Amino acid sequence: MSLETTNPPAPSSPSQPFPNLGNVITTDDVSQKGTGKYTADYVNWCRVAHLLQDNCPGWQFHLAHYVDSSHVWKAPNGTGYVVGYFTGPNGERTPDFPQAVMDFKNNPVPYEKITARDVTDTHRRALAACAAFTFGLAWQLWAREEVEDPMRPEESKPARSMKKPEKARSMTPEPSPAAPGVKAEDQPINPQELKTLLGTLKEMDESELQPFMQAFTAVFPLPPNGRVSEAITSVKHQTWINDYFKRNA
Repeated sequence: MSLETTNPPAPSSPSQPFPNLGNVITTDDVSQKGTGKYTADYVNWCRVAHLLQDNCPGWQFHLAHYVDSSHVWKAPNGTGYVVGYFTGPNGERTPDFPQAVMDFKNNPVPYEKITARDVTDTHRRALAACAAFTFGLAWQLWAREEVEDPMRPEESKPARSMKKPEKARSMTPEPSPAAPGVKAEDQPINPQELKTLLGTLKEMDESELQPFMQAFTAVFPLPPNGRVSEAITSVKHQTWINDYFKRNA
């Protein structure tokens, strides 16, 4: 993507001491997880870091140290969280931004069970969330507002709109034609949706793919030398994966 096609970030001012990146992202920066009606929009943490480097030169993201020099702080109930903030080229420091250390279901992890992998995953989440909180970067995805198309309106189609929250409904996708005597959740996945789903998994970063596979195999154990991609066959797998993507968007 050429950043020349986006609006330049608004300069800081006494009333807005930090860069305003609220109009920086375009639909080219937005990735998707899930399939069909359960697609979730997000901006990959690598893309967030790249946009910050291009639009906030000199600003760096940090995790604050806890009293024992750890980056993980202990909450009153025994779970853990990190505290993120940015520093600027002229000595600026943004407000603290706490981010809970969570498992794949977005439940807080007990402090004693937090692993190095939990810390690195939370660091990436905190980077993206703190950038939205502090600079407004990708705020549209949190608020489900329109994101600007990378091409100007006269050159291309209208900008894609972020889907708005919908009322609760069944999480069971539309299956292929039902086989007699087979439960709905055991029906095979529609071939086209399976192809799209597997394509989404192939595009995932290693930092996202590994926890996904660990979570999947914890629910659907694989035989020796089994592959996750070959185990995704039925509607119950698709439903679980779409739920996972929505929780981790």
